[in-house]
Amino acid sequence: MNKHKILPLLKWSMSLLIVLSLLFAWGPRNSFGPETPSARASIPEDPHELDAWLKKSEKGLAHLRAGTEKEIVWSSKNHDKTPWSVVYIHGFSASKLETAPLTGEVAKALHANAFYTRLSGHGQGSAELGQASIQDWLADVNEAVAIGRKIGEHVLVISCSTGSTLATWFGLSEHANALAAHVFISPNFGPKDKRAEMINWPWGEQIAYAIQGPSRGQPSADPRQNLAWTTVYPTQALFPMMALTKKVRDSDLSQFKQPVLIFYSEKDKVVDPTLTLQAFKALGSTSKELFRVDDSESENQHVLAGDIFAPHSLEPMVKHIMGWIGKIQQATVP
Repeated sequence: MNKHKILPLLKWSMSLLIVLSLLFAWGPRNSFGPETPSARASIPEDPHELDAWLKKSEKGLAHLRAGTEKEIVWSSKNHDKTPWSVVYIHGFSASKLETAPLTGEVAKALHANAFYTRLSGHGQGSAELGQASIQDWLADVNEAVAIGRKIGEHVLVISCSTGSTLATWFGLSEHANALAAHVFISPNFGPKDKRAEMINWPWGEQIAYAIQGPSRGQPSADPRQNLAWTTVYPTQALFPMMALTKKVRDSDLSQFKQPVLIFYSEKDKVVDPTLTLQAFKALGSTSKELFRVDDSESENQHVLAGDIFAPHSLEPMVKHIMGWIGKIQQATVP
């Protein structure tokens, strides 16, 4: 071909490539949205009204699975405020049952009241999970902390996976000092499957639909898992989770100052443990501990304790948490 014909063709090709690159780069992106939590009714001033208030707030929710609802477990029959309270924040698509009875055992050991939240859209049907927003989850965390403070003088938050992402967000907020300490179990600072990160690319949502289709997951042969997790849900349910993960991972983690104990496995099949190590190093807490779990029988090495996936790991984890609390208690609690 004549070079006088090749040069215009090359210029045209380069121009087309530049235009396509710009169209890609300027494409719509998965968005975190405002850091303003969804509007939520204030919790009752009287702690003795909390049970009825929670029951009313959960009543009538579509497809709510019995056993996944928000709940306070009181240390005494009188429902008195305890020196400590324990709040549990579960992971994405999960419920309070995912690591149960871990939180309950820690609360018993501390003689503490416990509150189990339910993140919006969770414990319900697949459609409801797909409708939840980041702002809904932020409001859920704020509510959980407020209830924790109402039922205990000092609040310990135990969280798992994306629950720990949300707990980290709270630990970076202006209200962070409302909490005395954190325990993270397999925190989600990024999925193990790196294809999920494409969701945060330009046109990422469209790419996700093209690769995954309209939904993901399948029912488990274990009915306990189908109760504790929403095992089938719309692909769009992944979008707020991935935006949250990126937002928190890219934040200035040195501003996270609360004591924190992190349990993780190097064989985690759900989240990337190398990102957990990076986040741990970046956290600004002067009282932090990273504990590698090697003895969990969990198949996915992600939900590292609890009756469903890892019952034999429960007692050692509770024991470790209590030993750690003992070490920080004097410095944390006047």
